[in-house]
Amino acid sequence: MKITVQLVVCDDDDHQETLTDVIVLEKACQRIEEVGLTLAKAKALLSALQHQIVERQATTFLAMCRHCQACGTPLRTKGQHTITLRTLFGTIMLTSPRLRHCPCTPHETATLSPLTAFLPAHTAPELLFMETKWASLVSYGLTVQALTDFLPVDEALSVSTVRTNALAVAQRCEAELGEEQMFFIEGCPRD
Repeated sequence: MKITVQLVVCDDDDHQETLTDVIVLEKACQRIEEVGLTLAKAKALLSALQHQIVERQATTFLAMCRHCQACGTPLRTKGQHTITLRTLFGTIMLTSPRLRHCPCTPHETATLSPLTAFLPAHTAPELLFMETKWASLVSYGLTVQALTDFLPVDEALSVSTVRTNALAVAQRCEAELGEEQMFFIEGCPRD
């Protein structure tokens, strides 16, 4: 049996835009081991689906940024570079154009990279969440092993990356708390 999983992208007007084959599965049905998805196939499916969705989102976002916000003139391209986005379902390489600012309004820089502004961290929040959650429960090494066993995260995920990300999240949470207060209730403790 041949099973094809497809992705249908619709624009905001519910108009079918594209139809893309995400993955094609060849499945037999003689033994229980062949029923459903294996872990490897499920990881491949999630990874392929994540790549397609993120690429479509980036393309749509870049299409909105290709014109000057003030006058509507198309922005000229200076060049492009690659951005690496680490997600819970795989690492994605995105092509990010560098656009020249429109001369109609003054800017501090001559060019802009809209995708870099859209994805400043290069690590998806849900991956940071899972790394931090697991790292708070077990060692960094076991966190890496658990994430790579069950999710299609990048095989290059390392203990030092998880430790660095967990520390960065902890520092951000500490900064959000503000200054430490000795007392939370105003007035005299006897009252």
